[in-house]
Amino acid sequence: MPYSAKAVANAILNKAAEDGRKITHLKLQKLLYYVAGYYLVATGKPLIDHTFEAWEYGPVVPEIYHEFKANAGKPITTQATELDWETGQFVPVPIPTDDRALNKVLDFVMKNYGKYSGAQLSDMTHREGSPWDLTRQANPGMRGVDIPLERLKEHFAPLVRKKVAHE
Repeated sequence: MPYSAKAVANAILNKAAEDGRKITHLKLQKLLYYVAGYYLVATGKPLIDHTFEAWEYGPVVPEIYHEFKANAGKPITTQATELDWETGQFVPVPIPTDDRALNKVLDFVMKNYGKYSGAQLSDMTHREGSPWDLTRQANPGMRGVDIPLERLKEHFAPLVRKKVAHE
């Protein structure tokens, strides 16, 4: 069963904090995209319970956008939360910790993509032939169109094969 997008966002935020990196809203969206893409190919299963939409600045999970939009371009200093129905309080969404594949993918993505700014990552997701680009081309003028999982698989499969070949 896929994880909550908020849970994976919190895992990324925690990993960034461990590495001493500051994450903006834009950067979080793009790192989430890369983690989800690599995880999909590595496991054959979707990582999160939401699809990415092809927004103007690249792939976006609307739930994460709304959670952190108040940060704008400033580093995120909080965790994604959900309502605890027993207490009536908003609490941080628990992070999946026992998924070895997720932990490996998260480490890989943070090592290889965490060094880039949100703008640089956005440029990378906009490359010609990327899932975002193909989705936007297929739906000109439309906003909020889902990027199909199959498109993510096709895009990330060669990247995973390349990584495995170098090990």
